[in-house]
Amino acid sequence: MINNLSRRLRFEIYFLTMKTHAWLLRGLPTRKIYYQLKKSEFATKEEIQKSHGDLLHEIINHHYSSTPHFKKVMTERGLTPEDFTCLQDLSKLPLLEKSEISSNLQNGLISTIIPQRHLHKISTSGSTGKPFTIFADREQLEFRFAATLRAMEMTGWRFGDRQARLWHQKIGMSQSQVIRERIDAWFHRRIFIPAFEMDQKSLGDFIKRIEKHRPVLIDGYAESLNFIATYLKGNNAPAIEPKAVISSAQMLPEATKVIIEDALKTRVYDKYGSREFSGIAWQCEIGEGHHVVEESYIVELITEGRPSKPGELGEVVITDLRNKAMPMFRYRIGDLAMEVEDPWTCKCGRNSRRIGRIEGRTQSIVRCTNGRWLPGSLFLHYFKDYETVMEQFQIHQNNPDGFELRVIKGLLFTEKQFELVIEGLREFIGDTPIDVSFVDEIPLVRTGKRSPIVSTLEYDFQNLAS
Repeated sequence: MINNLSRRLRFEIYFLTMKTHAWLLRGLPTRKIYYQLKKSEFATKEEIQKSHGDLLHEIINHHYSSTPHFKKVMTERGLTPEDFTCLQDLSKLPLLEKSEISSNLQNGLISTIIPQRHLHKISTSGSTGKPFTIFADREQLEFRFAATLRAMEMTGWRFGDRQARLWHQKIGMSQSQVIRERIDAWFHRRIFIPAFEMDQKSLGDFIKRIEKHRPVLIDGYAESLNFIATYLKGNNAPAIEPKAVISSAQMLPEATKVIIEDALKTRVYDKYGSREFSGIAWQCEIGEGHHVVEESYIVELITEGRPSKPGELGEVVITDLRNKAMPMFRYRIGDLAMEVEDPWTCKCGRNSRRIGRIEGRTQSIVRCTNGRWLPGSLFLHYFKDYETVMEQFQIHQNNPDGFELRVIKGLLFTEKQFELVIEGLREFIGDTPIDVSFVDEIPLVRTGKRSPIVSTLEYDFQNLAS
Protein backbone atom coordinates (compact mmCIF):
# COMPACT_ATOMS: atom_id res chain seq x y z
CA MET A 1 0.00 0.00 0.00
CA ILE A 2 1.44 3.35 -1.03
CA ASN A 3 1.61 5.96 1.75
CA ASN A 4 0.29 9.51 1.36
CA LEU A 5 3.74 11.11 1.12
CA SER A 6 4.86 8.75 -1.64
CA ARG A 7 1.56 9.23 -3.43
CA ARG A 8 1.91 13.02 -3.33
CA LEU A 9 5.52 12.91 -4.51
CA ARG A 10 4.60 10.60 -7.38
CA PHE A 11 1.73 12.91 -8.34
CA GLU A 12 3.93 16.03 -8.48
CA ILE A 13 6.78 14.33 -10.38
CA TYR A 14 4.24 12.95 -12.84
CA PHE A 15 3.14 16.45 -13.86
CA LEU A 16 6.65 17.90 -13.80
CA THR A 17 7.81 15.23 -16.27
CA MET A 18 4.62 15.11 -18.33
CA LYS A 19 6.27 16.27 -21.56
CA THR A 20 8.31 13.07 -21.65
CA HIS A 21 5.36 10.69 -21.47
CA ALA A 22 2.22 12.50 -22.70
CA TRP A 23 1.14 13.77 -26.10
CA LEU A 24 0.85 17.58 -26.34
CA LEU A 25 0.06 17.92 -22.63
CA ARG A 26 1.87 20.51 -20.53
CA GLY A 27 2.40 19.34 -16.96
CA LEU A 28 1.75 22.39 -14.80
CA PRO A 29 -1.21 23.77 -16.83
CA THR A 30 -2.81 20.30 -16.79
CA ARG A 31 -2.26 20.05 -13.04
CA LYS A 32 -3.91 23.48 -12.62
CA ILE A 33 -6.93 22.34 -14.66
CA TYR A 34 -7.23 19.23 -12.48
CA TYR A 35 -7.50 21.36 -9.34
CA GLN A 36 -10.00 23.66 -11.07
CA LEU A 37 -12.16 20.66 -11.90
CA LYS A 38 -11.94 19.36 -8.33
CA LYS A 39 -13.12 22.76 -7.12
CA SER A 40 -16.10 22.83 -9.52
CA GLU A 41 -17.11 19.18 -8.97
CA PHE A 42 -19.93 20.14 -6.61
CA ALA A 43 -20.95 23.43 -8.23
CA THR A 44 -24.63 24.38 -8.11
CA LYS A 45 -26.92 24.05 -11.11
CA GLU A 46 -27.02 27.84 -11.40
CA GLU A 47 -23.22 28.08 -11.35
CA ILE A 48 -22.94 25.38 -14.00
CA GLN A 49 -25.45 26.98 -16.32
CA LYS A 50 -23.89 30.43 -15.96
CA SER A 51 -20.50 28.93 -16.79
CA HIS A 52 -22.06 27.22 -19.82
CA GLY A 53 -23.41 30.51 -21.08
CA ASP A 54 -20.04 32.25 -20.68
CA LEU A 55 -18.07 29.40 -22.29
CA LEU A 56 -20.55 29.05 -25.14
CA HIS A 57 -20.33 32.75 -26.02
CA GLU A 58 -16.52 32.62 -25.82
CA ILE A 59 -16.08 29.53 -28.02
CA ILE A 60 -18.61 30.72 -30.62
CA ASN A 61 -16.88 34.11 -30.79
CA HIS A 62 -13.52 32.33 -31.21
CA HIS A 63 -14.68 30.22 -34.17
CA TYR A 64 -16.73 33.04 -35.72
CA SER A 65 -13.56 35.12 -35.95
CA SER A 66 -11.09 32.36 -36.88
CA THR A 67 -12.91 29.49 -38.63
CA PRO A 68 -14.13 30.41 -42.12
CA HIS A 69 -16.64 27.58 -42.59
CA PHE A 70 -18.30 28.26 -39.23
CA LYS A 71 -18.58 31.99 -39.99
CA LYS A 72 -20.23 31.06 -43.28
CA VAL A 73 -22.78 28.86 -41.46
CA MET A 74 -23.53 31.66 -39.00
CA THR A 75 -23.81 34.30 -41.74
CA GLU A 76 -26.23 32.16 -43.76
CA ARG A 77 -28.52 32.11 -40.73
CA GLY A 78 -28.11 35.79 -39.94
CA LEU A 79 -26.35 35.01 -36.64
CA THR A 80 -23.47 36.68 -34.77
CA PRO A 81 -21.81 35.74 -31.45
CA GLU A 82 -24.02 38.32 -29.72
CA ASP A 83 -27.02 36.08 -30.42
CA PHE A 84 -25.66 33.49 -27.96
CA THR A 85 -26.04 34.53 -24.33
CA CYS A 86 -27.63 31.43 -22.74
CA LEU A 87 -28.04 27.70 -23.28
CA GLN A 88 -31.39 28.08 -25.01
CA ASP A 89 -29.66 30.00 -27.81
CA LEU A 90 -27.71 26.88 -28.75
CA SER A 91 -30.76 25.59 -30.66
CA LYS A 92 -30.24 28.41 -33.18
CA LEU A 93 -27.39 26.35 -34.62
CA PRO A 94 -28.08 23.36 -36.89
CA LEU A 95 -27.18 19.81 -35.91
CA LEU A 96 -23.65 18.99 -37.04
CA GLU A 97 -23.32 15.92 -39.26
CA LYS A 98 -20.22 13.77 -39.66
CA SER A 99 -20.53 14.28 -43.42
CA GLU A 100 -20.26 18.06 -43.01
CA ILE A 101 -17.06 17.64 -41.00
CA SER A 102 -15.54 15.25 -43.54
CA SER A 103 -16.45 17.52 -46.48
CA ASN A 104 -15.01 20.68 -44.92
CA LEU A 105 -12.15 19.43 -42.76
CA GLN A 106 -9.55 20.82 -45.14
CA ASN A 107 -11.79 23.60 -46.39
CA GLY A 108 -12.19 26.16 -43.63
CA LEU A 109 -13.25 24.02 -40.67
CA ILE A 110 -10.00 24.32 -38.69
CA SER A 111 -9.26 27.52 -36.79
CA THR A 112 -6.63 29.65 -38.51
CA ILE A 113 -5.12 30.94 -35.25
CA ILE A 114 -4.29 27.63 -33.54
CA PRO A 115 -0.61 26.74 -34.18
CA GLN A 116 -0.08 23.52 -36.10
CA ARG A 117 2.04 22.11 -33.26
CA HIS A 118 -0.92 22.46 -30.90
CA LEU A 119 -3.26 20.41 -33.10
CA HIS A 120 -3.93 16.75 -32.39
CA LYS A 121 -5.44 14.53 -35.06
CA ILE A 122 -8.11 12.12 -33.82
CA SER A 123 -9.18 9.37 -36.20
CA THR A 124 -11.70 6.60 -35.82
CA SER A 125 -13.36 4.10 -38.12
CA GLY A 126 -16.60 4.36 -36.16
CA SER A 127 -19.16 1.56 -36.21
CA THR A 128 -19.36 1.56 -40.02
CA GLY A 129 -15.63 1.09 -40.68
CA LYS A 130 -15.49 4.33 -42.65
CA PRO A 131 -12.51 6.52 -41.57
CA PHE A 132 -13.46 9.72 -39.77
CA THR A 133 -11.12 12.47 -38.54
CA ILE A 134 -11.38 15.55 -36.35
CA PHE A 135 -8.79 17.78 -34.66
CA ALA A 136 -8.51 18.93 -31.05
CA ASP A 137 -6.22 21.58 -29.60
CA ARG A 138 -3.85 21.13 -26.68
CA GLU A 139 -6.06 22.81 -24.08
CA GLN A 140 -8.98 20.54 -24.92
CA LEU A 141 -6.74 17.49 -24.45
CA GLU A 142 -5.60 18.84 -21.09
CA PHE A 143 -9.20 19.19 -19.95
CA ARG A 144 -9.89 15.64 -21.13
CA PHE A 145 -7.04 14.24 -19.10
CA ALA A 146 -7.79 16.24 -15.94
CA ALA A 147 -11.48 15.30 -16.13
CA THR A 148 -10.54 11.63 -16.44
CA LEU A 149 -8.42 11.81 -13.28
CA ARG A 150 -11.29 13.42 -11.41
CA ALA A 151 -13.78 10.84 -12.63
CA MET A 152 -11.53 7.94 -11.69
CA GLU A 153 -11.44 9.29 -8.14
CA MET A 154 -15.22 8.91 -7.99
CA THR A 155 -14.57 5.16 -7.67
CA GLY A 156 -12.36 5.51 -4.59
CA TRP A 157 -9.15 5.15 -6.61
CA ARG A 158 -6.34 7.62 -5.89
CA PHE A 159 -3.28 8.49 -7.94
CA GLY A 160 -0.58 5.90 -7.25
CA ASP A 161 -2.99 3.03 -6.62
CA ARG A 162 -2.36 -0.02 -8.77
CA GLN A 163 -4.38 -0.36 -11.99
CA ALA A 164 -5.05 -2.95 -14.68
CA ARG A 165 -6.40 -1.93 -18.08
CA LEU A 166 -8.04 -4.29 -20.56
CA TRP A 167 -7.32 -2.38 -23.75
CA HIS A 168 -5.75 -2.38 -27.24
CA GLN A 169 -2.57 -0.78 -25.95
CA LYS A 170 -0.37 -0.68 -29.05
CA ILE A 171 -2.82 -0.46 -31.95
CA GLY A 172 -2.12 2.62 -34.05
CA MET A 173 0.88 3.70 -31.97
CA SER A 174 4.38 4.52 -33.18
CA GLN A 175 7.40 3.13 -31.32
CA SER A 176 7.96 6.47 -29.54
CA GLN A 177 4.31 6.55 -28.47
CA VAL A 178 4.59 3.02 -27.08
CA ILE A 179 7.62 4.12 -25.01
CA ARG A 180 5.73 7.18 -23.73
CA GLU A 181 2.79 4.96 -22.82
CA ARG A 182 5.07 2.67 -20.82
CA ILE A 183 6.49 5.61 -18.86
CA ASP A 184 2.99 6.88 -18.19
CA ALA A 185 1.91 3.40 -17.07
CA TRP A 186 4.84 3.26 -14.63
CA PHE A 187 3.67 6.43 -12.91
CA HIS A 188 0.12 5.08 -12.73
CA ARG A 189 1.32 1.64 -11.60
CA ARG A 190 -0.77 0.29 -14.47
CA ILE A 191 -0.48 -2.98 -16.37
CA PHE A 192 -2.11 -3.63 -19.74
CA ILE A 193 -4.01 -6.76 -20.70
CA PRO A 194 -4.47 -6.95 -24.52
CA ALA A 195 -8.24 -7.02 -25.01
CA PHE A 196 -8.03 -8.20 -28.62
CA GLU A 197 -6.03 -11.31 -27.66
CA MET A 198 -8.52 -12.74 -25.18
CA ASP A 199 -9.59 -16.34 -25.72
CA GLN A 200 -10.03 -19.45 -23.58
CA LYS A 201 -6.33 -20.28 -23.85
CA SER A 202 -5.00 -16.88 -22.83
CA LEU A 203 -7.56 -15.90 -20.19
CA GLY A 204 -6.01 -18.02 -17.46
CA ASP A 205 -2.61 -16.38 -17.89
CA PHE A 206 -4.13 -12.89 -18.05
CA ILE A 207 -6.05 -13.48 -14.82
CA LYS A 208 -2.87 -14.66 -13.08
CA ARG A 209 -1.13 -11.44 -14.16
CA ILE A 210 -3.97 -9.32 -12.80
CA GLU A 211 -4.12 -11.23 -9.53
CA LYS A 212 -0.36 -10.89 -9.05
CA HIS A 213 -0.54 -7.13 -9.68
CA ARG A 214 -3.39 -6.71 -7.09
CA PRO A 215 -5.01 -3.66 -8.77
CA VAL A 216 -7.25 -1.28 -6.85
CA LEU A 217 -8.93 -0.37 -10.14
CA ILE A 218 -9.57 -2.35 -13.32
CA ASP A 219 -10.87 -0.61 -16.42
CA GLY A 220 -11.56 -1.68 -19.97
CA TYR A 221 -14.10 -2.77 -22.55
CA ALA A 222 -17.38 -4.13 -21.19
CA GLU A 223 -16.99 -7.22 -23.37
CA SER A 224 -13.46 -7.92 -22.09
CA LEU A 225 -14.58 -7.48 -18.49
CA ASN A 226 -17.43 -9.87 -19.19
CA PHE A 227 -14.94 -12.43 -20.54
CA ILE A 228 -12.90 -12.18 -17.36
CA ALA A 229 -15.98 -12.43 -15.13
CA THR A 230 -17.44 -15.42 -16.97
CA TYR A 231 -14.09 -17.23 -16.83
CA LEU A 232 -13.75 -16.59 -13.11
CA LYS A 233 -17.21 -18.00 -12.41
CA GLY A 234 -16.62 -21.11 -14.49
CA ASN A 235 -13.06 -21.98 -13.50
CA ASN A 236 -11.01 -22.46 -10.36
CA ALA A 237 -9.14 -19.20 -10.99
CA PRO A 238 -7.36 -16.88 -8.55
CA ALA A 239 -9.60 -14.33 -6.84
CA ILE A 240 -9.57 -10.81 -8.27
CA GLU A 241 -11.27 -8.31 -5.99
CA PRO A 242 -10.42 -4.71 -6.95
CA LYS A 243 -12.01 -1.78 -5.17
CA ALA A 244 -13.73 -0.77 -8.41
CA VAL A 245 -14.14 -1.49 -12.11
CA ILE A 246 -14.69 1.10 -14.86
CA SER A 247 -16.44 -0.16 -17.97
CA SER A 248 -16.12 1.88 -21.16
CA ALA A 249 -16.13 1.96 -24.98
CA GLN A 250 -19.20 -0.28 -25.27
CA MET A 251 -22.75 -0.29 -23.97
CA LEU A 252 -22.95 -2.04 -20.58
CA PRO A 253 -26.19 -4.06 -20.24
CA GLU A 254 -27.46 -4.39 -16.68
CA ALA A 255 -27.20 -8.18 -16.82
CA THR A 256 -23.52 -7.94 -17.80
CA LYS A 257 -22.88 -5.43 -15.02
CA VAL A 258 -24.35 -7.86 -12.46
CA ILE A 259 -22.14 -10.71 -13.74
CA ILE A 260 -18.97 -8.58 -13.48
CA GLU A 261 -19.80 -7.28 -10.01
CA ASP A 262 -20.61 -10.77 -8.75
CA ALA A 263 -17.48 -12.42 -10.16
CA LEU A 264 -15.04 -9.68 -9.13
CA LYS A 265 -16.79 -8.88 -5.81
CA THR A 266 -16.73 -5.19 -6.58
CA ARG A 267 -18.69 -2.26 -7.98
CA VAL A 268 -18.83 -1.36 -11.67
CA TYR A 269 -18.79 2.28 -12.77
CA ASP A 270 -19.78 2.91 -16.36
CA LYS A 271 -18.04 5.52 -18.51
CA TYR A 272 -19.68 7.05 -21.56
CA GLY A 273 -17.16 8.40 -24.03
CA SER A 274 -15.96 8.48 -27.61
CA ARG A 275 -12.82 9.06 -29.64
CA GLU A 276 -14.04 12.54 -30.53
CA PHE A 277 -14.37 13.66 -26.91
CA SER A 278 -12.87 11.00 -24.62
CA GLY A 279 -14.87 10.81 -21.36
CA ILE A 280 -18.22 12.57 -21.81
CA ALA A 281 -20.13 11.32 -18.77
CA TRP A 282 -19.34 9.01 -15.85
CA GLN A 283 -21.28 7.12 -13.22
CA CYS A 284 -20.84 8.17 -9.59
CA GLU A 285 -21.08 5.99 -6.49
CA ILE A 286 -24.90 6.19 -6.60
CA GLY A 287 -24.94 4.75 -10.11
CA GLU A 288 -28.18 6.35 -11.30
CA GLY A 289 -27.32 7.73 -14.73
CA HIS A 290 -24.09 9.30 -15.97
CA HIS A 291 -22.76 12.71 -14.86
CA VAL A 292 -21.74 14.90 -17.81
CA VAL A 293 -18.34 16.62 -17.66
CA GLU A 294 -20.05 20.02 -17.59
CA GLU A 295 -16.82 22.01 -17.65
CA SER A 296 -16.22 20.79 -21.20
CA TYR A 297 -19.48 19.61 -22.75
CA ILE A 298 -23.14 20.42 -23.20
CA VAL A 299 -25.15 17.25 -23.85
CA GLU A 300 -28.61 17.39 -25.40
CA LEU A 301 -30.97 14.45 -25.84
CA ILE A 302 -33.27 15.08 -28.80
CA THR A 303 -36.33 13.17 -30.00
CA GLU A 304 -38.14 14.14 -33.21
CA GLY A 305 -36.37 17.50 -33.20
CA ARG A 306 -37.28 18.48 -29.63
CA PRO A 307 -35.72 17.90 -26.16
CA SER A 308 -36.42 14.37 -24.96
CA LYS A 309 -38.87 13.86 -22.10
CA PRO A 310 -38.05 11.85 -18.95
CA GLY A 311 -38.15 8.14 -19.74
CA GLU A 312 -37.86 8.84 -23.46
CA LEU A 313 -35.09 7.63 -25.75
CA GLY A 314 -33.20 10.48 -27.38
CA GLU A 315 -30.33 11.04 -29.76
CA VAL A 316 -27.17 12.27 -28.04
CA VAL A 317 -26.02 15.66 -29.38
CA ILE A 318 -22.81 17.15 -27.98
CA THR A 319 -21.33 20.64 -27.92
CA ASP A 320 -17.63 20.89 -27.08
CA LEU A 321 -16.98 24.07 -25.09
CA ARG A 322 -13.19 23.66 -25.11
CA ASN A 323 -12.11 22.65 -28.59
CA LYS A 324 -10.63 25.74 -30.22
CA ALA A 325 -9.17 23.74 -33.10
CA MET A 326 -12.53 23.21 -34.80
CA PRO A 327 -16.18 23.96 -33.99
CA MET A 328 -17.93 20.92 -32.54
CA PHE A 329 -21.38 22.43 -31.89
CA ARG A 330 -24.47 20.19 -31.64
CA TYR A 331 -22.54 17.23 -33.03
CA ARG A 332 -24.57 14.11 -33.81
CA ILE A 333 -22.30 11.52 -32.25
CA GLY A 334 -24.57 8.63 -33.26
CA ASP A 335 -25.65 7.35 -29.83
CA LEU A 336 -29.00 6.94 -28.10
CA ALA A 337 -29.60 7.53 -24.37
CA MET A 338 -32.53 7.72 -21.99
CA GLU A 339 -33.59 11.03 -20.48
CA VAL A 340 -33.90 10.85 -16.68
CA GLU A 341 -36.27 12.45 -14.23
CA ASP A 342 -34.75 15.57 -12.65
CA PRO A 343 -31.38 15.32 -14.48
CA TRP A 344 -29.76 18.07 -12.36
CA THR A 345 -30.15 16.32 -9.01
CA CYS A 346 -28.23 13.31 -7.66
CA LYS A 347 -27.96 11.83 -4.17
CA CYS A 348 -24.16 12.02 -4.44
CA GLY A 349 -24.39 15.83 -4.18
CA ARG A 350 -23.04 16.55 -7.68
CA ASN A 351 -25.33 18.83 -9.65
CA SER A 352 -23.96 18.15 -13.14
CA ARG A 353 -26.51 17.04 -15.70
CA ARG A 354 -27.19 13.32 -15.79
CA ILE A 355 -28.17 11.21 -18.76
CA GLY A 356 -29.68 7.78 -18.35
CA ARG A 357 -28.88 4.40 -19.85
CA ILE A 358 -26.78 4.51 -22.97
CA GLU A 359 -28.95 2.47 -25.32
CA GLY A 360 -26.55 2.04 -28.21
CA ARG A 361 -25.82 3.50 -31.61
CA THR A 362 -28.29 5.17 -33.95
CA GLN A 363 -26.53 3.01 -36.53
CA SER A 364 -27.45 -0.04 -34.44
CA ILE A 365 -31.13 0.35 -35.19
CA VAL A 366 -32.91 -2.63 -36.72
CA ARG A 367 -35.63 -1.72 -39.20
CA CYS A 368 -38.60 -4.11 -39.25
CA THR A 369 -41.04 -4.74 -42.09
CA ASN A 370 -43.94 -3.75 -39.82
CA GLY A 371 -42.59 -0.18 -39.97
CA ARG A 372 -41.05 -0.26 -36.49
CA TRP A 373 -37.42 0.55 -35.69
CA LEU A 374 -35.79 -1.14 -32.72
CA PRO A 375 -32.58 -0.07 -30.91
CA GLY A 376 -29.97 -2.76 -30.44
CA SER A 377 -30.55 -2.59 -26.68
CA LEU A 378 -34.00 -4.18 -27.10
CA PHE A 379 -32.40 -7.36 -28.44
CA LEU A 380 -29.85 -7.32 -25.61
CA HIS A 381 -32.60 -7.00 -23.02
CA TYR A 382 -34.75 -9.66 -24.70
CA PHE A 383 -32.11 -12.32 -25.34
CA LYS A 384 -30.50 -12.00 -21.88
CA ASP A 385 -33.26 -14.22 -20.44
CA TYR A 386 -32.34 -17.05 -22.82
CA GLU A 387 -28.61 -17.47 -22.23
CA THR A 388 -29.01 -21.24 -21.76
CA VAL A 389 -30.50 -21.44 -25.25
CA MET A 390 -28.32 -18.80 -26.95
CA GLU A 391 -24.83 -18.27 -25.55
CA GLN A 392 -24.18 -15.33 -27.91
CA PHE A 393 -25.94 -13.60 -30.76
CA GLN A 394 -25.30 -11.00 -33.43
CA ILE A 395 -27.72 -9.39 -35.87
CA HIS A 396 -26.64 -8.39 -39.38
CA GLN A 397 -28.95 -6.17 -41.43
CA ASN A 398 -27.96 -5.21 -44.96
CA ASN A 399 -31.43 -4.42 -46.33
CA PRO A 400 -34.74 -3.27 -44.79
CA ASP A 401 -36.56 -6.48 -45.76
CA GLY A 402 -35.15 -8.64 -42.98
CA PHE A 403 -31.99 -9.52 -41.08
CA GLU A 404 -29.59 -12.36 -40.32
CA LEU A 405 -29.41 -13.68 -36.76
CA ARG A 406 -26.12 -15.41 -35.95
CA VAL A 407 -26.31 -17.67 -32.90
CA ILE A 408 -23.88 -19.64 -30.76
CA LYS A 409 -25.95 -22.39 -29.16
CA GLY A 410 -26.24 -22.47 -25.38
CA LEU A 411 -25.75 -25.49 -23.13
CA LEU A 412 -29.48 -26.30 -23.02
CA PHE A 413 -30.26 -25.49 -26.65
CA THR A 414 -33.11 -27.40 -28.29
CA GLU A 415 -34.95 -26.64 -31.51
CA LYS A 416 -38.21 -26.34 -29.57
CA GLN A 417 -36.77 -23.85 -27.05
CA PHE A 418 -35.22 -21.81 -29.85
CA GLU A 419 -38.55 -21.67 -31.69
CA LEU A 420 -40.13 -20.27 -28.52
CA VAL A 421 -37.42 -17.59 -28.33
CA ILE A 422 -38.13 -16.51 -31.91
CA GLU A 423 -41.88 -16.67 -31.32
CA GLY A 424 -41.52 -14.24 -28.40
CA LEU A 425 -39.34 -11.95 -30.50
CA ARG A 426 -42.17 -11.71 -33.04
CA GLU A 427 -44.06 -9.54 -30.57
CA PHE A 428 -41.55 -6.80 -31.41
CA ILE A 429 -40.45 -7.48 -34.97
CA GLY A 430 -43.75 -8.73 -36.45
CA ASP A 431 -43.34 -10.81 -39.61
CA THR A 432 -39.86 -9.48 -40.41
CA PRO A 433 -37.96 -12.32 -42.14
CA ILE A 434 -35.08 -13.78 -40.09
CA ASP A 435 -32.24 -15.77 -41.64
CA VAL A 436 -30.80 -17.83 -38.76
CA SER A 437 -27.17 -18.98 -38.89
CA PHE A 438 -25.72 -21.21 -36.16
CA VAL A 439 -22.00 -20.48 -35.73
CA ASP A 440 -19.17 -21.62 -33.47
CA GLU A 441 -17.70 -18.16 -32.89
CA ILE A 442 -18.62 -14.48 -33.06
CA PRO A 443 -15.16 -12.89 -33.03
CA LEU A 444 -14.17 -9.58 -31.53
CA VAL A 445 -13.00 -6.93 -33.93
CA ARG A 446 -9.36 -5.86 -33.83
CA THR A 447 -9.88 -3.31 -31.04
CA GLY A 448 -11.41 -5.87 -28.69
CA LYS A 449 -15.05 -4.91 -29.26
CA ARG A 450 -18.05 -6.96 -30.33
CA SER A 451 -21.19 -5.29 -31.61
CA PRO A 452 -24.54 -7.07 -31.14
CA ILE A 453 -25.94 -5.20 -34.16
CA VAL A 454 -24.11 -4.82 -37.45
CA SER A 455 -26.13 -2.71 -39.89
CA THR A 456 -25.23 -1.07 -43.18
CA LEU A 457 -28.55 0.78 -43.41
CA GLU A 458 -28.48 4.54 -42.95
CA TYR A 459 -31.34 6.21 -41.07
CA ASP A 460 -31.81 9.62 -39.50
CA PHE A 461 -33.01 9.10 -35.94
CA GLN A 462 -34.81 12.46 -35.93
CA ASN A 463 -36.93 11.38 -38.92
CA LEU A 464 -37.67 7.75 -38.05
CA ALA A 465 -41.10 8.61 -36.68
CA SER A 466 -42.22 10.31 -39.88
